[in-house]
Amino acid sequence: MMDLDLVPGRGCGECTACCTVMAVDKPDFQKEAGVACRHCASGCAIYDNRPGLCRDYYCAWRHLPILDDTWRPDRCGVFAEFEAVDDLTGISLVLIGNPLKTIRQPWFIEFVTTGVLGDVPLLLGIPGPRGRQGASLLLNTRQMRDAANTSRGHVKALLEKELRRLQAHDFPKRMFVHSGANFGVAD
Repeated sequence: MMDLDLVPGRGCGECTACCTVMAVDKPDFQKEAGVACRHCASGCAIYDNRPGLCRDYYCAWRHLPILDDTWRPDRCGVFAEFEAVDDLTGISLVLIGNPLKTIRQPWFIEFVTTGVLGDVPLLLGIPGPRGRQGASLLLNTRQMRDAANTSRGHVKALLEKELRRLQAHDFPKRMFVHSGANFGVAD
């Protein structure tokens, strides 16, 4: 993965997307995806003493100036992360808000169009139900490139088709390797 600096002056603020969206399976920290960390309450209640995993993690919005302030995950409904795609670093766009509304937004369609035409590996993803893995697919396909070269309307239609495909996915159960340090909020 690439090593990028943080965007100066940009902070997480009240965004807690990474505290809820991500599944974590490390020896000293486990949490199911879609479950809030037990220390999450309008931000991190133990911010100064948070685990190293949390201290070292930042979503793509914190690293990429091309994602302006409206792209903060809790504002836009997209949790952007860096993800390895073959030998390249791509951007995973996990839809955490209203997925259909999000992919129909002009700013989202424009980002996908520009990324695909610029050969930036992009993945579209959705979280799975609690206890299940999420699903994602690569957007850099010949069909998406053709749509991007044709019109934003074609990109939107193809995004809608790919979202339906993701939503029909058979979400496999998430199997944790580690146990004993569950940071998830109990029901």
